[in-house]
Amino acid sequence: MTRVEIEQAVESIWALFRETDRKFKETDRRLKQHFEETRREIADLSATIRATESLFTCQWRRLMEALVKPGAVNLFRDRGIWITCSLERVRIR
Repeated sequence: MTRVEIEQAVESIWALFRETDRKFKETDRRLKQHFEETRREIADLSATIRATESLFTCQWRRLMEALVKPGAVNLFRDRGIWITCSLERVRIR
């Protein structure tokens, strides 16, 4: 191999290194973009889940109240417990 051929081979190797480095940088850029999109999607999904969970638990509570309320006083009276008043959704602070 002549000196010129060796220099051409070395330059060819450096060109391959530069191309590989460029591809790595492009891959890193695309991964960062993908991770950011995924992070935003997870945040949006988490907010939606929290809102849905709140709606479900509130509706579930109201369903249970509607099912229990009509017969509750009679159940207590059947057991000898006289109810004089009832309170709904009492909150103590």
